[in-house]
Amino acid sequence: MPLGARAQDSSDFNTEKFSFFLNNKIMDDGSIQELGLGMGYTGDFSGELRVRRTKTEKNEEFGNAEDSLNAANSEIYEVFFYPLKYSLVNTPSARIWAGIGAYYYDETLKEKGFFNMAWLETLTPPMERVNSYKNNFSMRVLGPILNAGVILRDSNWFSVSLSVGVVPVFATWARQKVSIVPLMDPNRVDHSQNNSGSPYLYCDLSAMVSLPRLSELFSKGATPSDWKIGFSFLFDYTRLQFDVIDFRHDGSGFNWYIPEKKAVTRSFKLEGTLLIPIEGMHLEIGLGRMFDSVKIDSGASIRNDRNYFSISGKLIRF
Repeated sequence: MPLGARAQDSSDFNTEKFSFFLNNKIMDDGSIQELGLGMGYTGDFSGELRVRRTKTEKNEEFGNAEDSLNAANSEIYEVFFYPLKYSLVNTPSARIWAGIGAYYYDETLKEKGFFNMAWLETLTPPMERVNSYKNNFSMRVLGPILNAGVILRDSNWFSVSLSVGVVPVFATWARQKVSIVPLMDPNRVDHSQNNSGSPYLYCDLSAMVSLPRLSELFSKGATPSDWKIGFSFLFDYTRLQFDVIDFRHDGSGFNWYIPEKKAVTRSFKLEGTLLIPIEGMHLEIGLGRMFDSVKIDSGASIRNDRNYFSISGKLIRF
């Protein structure tokens, strides 16, 4: 399920404008690309489309195994479509808007590896200690999305924005194929499921400060330049339930079983950026850190904290 849905500064999608942005976040284990388009219909009505691709590739070990290796490749596509956004307040110093639309999520995960467990040889009858492992998982999510936000500006020096989105309920379709050879008999299992979840929530709090012009930095009448620095805090939360393919020993051998699990995912992001004007566009360079966690049922949260480098291009035309 989605983690880290960045709500772009809504001043980029103001009314009576066409806007475009392309963002790339580079991490140790992959990257996140975001593409956004905005269009103003009338003075108070506008629309927005955002598409995000998350690609990760990593090698990891299985827990409780003397020797193991698992190569995991994941690809996620997300679509945030707001065909209608309405400005409740739209002045030079403040804007308040609300929007409605649809959210779509498409995930594909492929894992392949092996594990070596010496204690398998002590069972009766003894089992092979070295086994190969494959896992192919795919999931689709669809639901309505509501979005609202506010932007406050202090002349040309400072602006702050808050954007909140929620998918109150969503449907999920998933399929999983797992094989463990030669431990399991049958070696492979294939399971499809239809489920639902609620909610998916994201929040983005951002601030942008203009830097003074260097030529007037030490004068009393300093004016803002087109160079800006920004700070963002982003939060995502998802709660859903799903079936998981697992296996257990019943005293005579190993058997597949498919329990239902409840998962809660949370993601925090802290990011600082520098906005540089270039030939009518803006280049934004930043550094950030993600704090992701997944909690299955009542178990301990699984943490995955990492840094990232961000580079973006933005274009706004009247």
